[in-house]
Amino acid sequence: MDTIVFGNFTVQNMMVAAAVGIGIFVFLPVLRRFLRRKETPIYAQQVRCKECGWQGEVSKHAGRCPRCNAPLGDQKAKKYKKI
Repeated sequence: MDTIVFGNFTVQNMMVAAAVGIGIFVFLPVLRRFLRRKETPIYAQQVRCKECGWQGEVSKHAGRCPRCNAPLGDQKAKKYKKI
């Protein structure tokens, strides 16, 4: 372990550097997975129902509360849109 490989670096120094490098390559993807935002599909939207308080994700096309069937999000805007 005390054999000099390159300059003042020993086999032990090289093994520690390799272990740290491998640890970084394993740890970074896991960290990225936890820190990235959850992407909402373009056809869905996050809403909260003013009628019953339910909150969640609904379709932009159907846009109804699953609990009380009130129009939500884009569907609520279409209800009041003048043509």
